[in-house]
Amino acid sequence: MINKCVVLKERPRFQIPTEKCFRVEESLIRQPGSGELLIQTTSLGMDPYLFSKVKKVSEQARPIGIGDVMYGATVGRVIASNVPEFKEEDYVYGLWGWQEYYISSGSDIKKIDPDVPSPSYMLGSLGAAGFGAYLANRNVLNIKPGDKVFCSAATGALGQMIGQLARLKGGEVYGTAGSEEKCELAVAQMGYTACFNHADKDLGGTIGRAIDGGIDAMMVSAGGRSFDAAFPLMALNGRVAVCGLMALYSMMELPAGPDRTMAVLNEILLKRLRVEGSLVLDYLNTDIHREFLQEMSAWIRLGAIKPVEHVTTGLENAPVALRELFEGRNIGKSIVKVSE
Repeated sequence: MINKCVVLKERPRFQIPTEKCFRVEESLIRQPGSGELLIQTTSLGMDPYLFSKVKKVSEQARPIGIGDVMYGATVGRVIASNVPEFKEEDYVYGLWGWQEYYISSGSDIKKIDPDVPSPSYMLGSLGAAGFGAYLANRNVLNIKPGDKVFCSAATGALGQMIGQLARLKGGEVYGTAGSEEKCELAVAQMGYTACFNHADKDLGGTIGRAIDGGIDAMMVSAGGRSFDAAFPLMALNGRVAVCGLMALYSMMELPAGPDRTMAVLNEILLKRLRVEGSLVLDYLNTDIHREFLQEMSAWIRLGAIKPVEHVTTGLENAPVALRELFEGRNIGKSIVKVSE
């Protein structure tokens, strides 16, 4: 059996990984031996953290090696098994990366509950994006009925989850996106009360006029211009969850202009803001993670949360999908469909 995979050819030369960083390779894959199972990949998840897997962005980042199979969250179907806990046609998820087939001992994968409406949800609404939104609210934002909530990148994987979760909790949700079309979708499908084009020259004024009384809870996933416009509008005793800084990934150098650190700290002081970082890695495979999977699955089954997916077809198109993620072309969770 031939296994097609996408490997890292070179480190990114520019701000974001492009197709030139990868190449497609083929190799034979053996049948699973005793205590092993063979998985056929059905979907890949495109996530901002994959940037750190191809380019060293910090001392904490451990990029993959040149020639290695590209890392990433995956969902697949068991097609042969010599592991009693897994049977053929079971759907599983893990981190075996951008390849059509994978042999596992079963220790590095988990079975997907058959009641999950779509296995690919484990890459988004029941994966890092959904868990990130859930944790930010549980540990930092504590959204209550009537709260004014703000999130940039409203139509991204994390933004759509915050929008729907905040609405479920009774909040009014405001956000930004890269086009009028995206803003309309944020309001129509993703729980937002209003959404603003982040290219608006008077973005801060536009947001301020829409949100009476200031922002009670803010989710930071991108940073950049939307954060600059919204942060001064925080209300007294507001809460800010920092879950990502996607705008930072594509910077080649620090932004031009004066250092605004003291101004930000002054806002935190005068408004008694709570600002806290929130990472899903701190809670994976804990009781809180299991609590999230149960609650989010129930909300999805009841229709209280309706995940939106942006689907690219074909393993060979995964590098394109990753580039487009950083260009903001996706609406909802970006996944690559590898097989049925």
